[in-house]
Amino acid sequence: MNKNEKRHGDWKLIIGGIVLIVVLFLAIKLIFWGLGEIIRSNHPEVYQNQSTSISQDVSSGSGGEEDAPSFCVHCGRGLPESFEWGQFCPYCGEKVE
Repeated sequence: MNKNEKRHGDWKLIIGGIVLIVVLFLAIKLIFWGLGEIIRSNHPEVYQNQSTSISQDVSSGSGGEEDAPSFCVHCGRGLPESFEWGQFCPYCGEKVE
């Protein structure tokens, strides 16, 4: 009879461990969500400026003109104003597409 009781206790222990993991995972998600909301409420101007600049970039880029990149995507150095898409970076030699 001790074997049956021990097996029954093992299942309870396994299920309890799984439930504990799920509860801890959800608690951590809730904590980080709450921290994100607190940060957004303390500094709304930062998040407002980012969303405004993104919408301005999208609206200005929709004119059909293809703007030249200002920085190389490979080395990060500033590119000349006459640089166009598809050319090679004058610093690292990689093709910028």
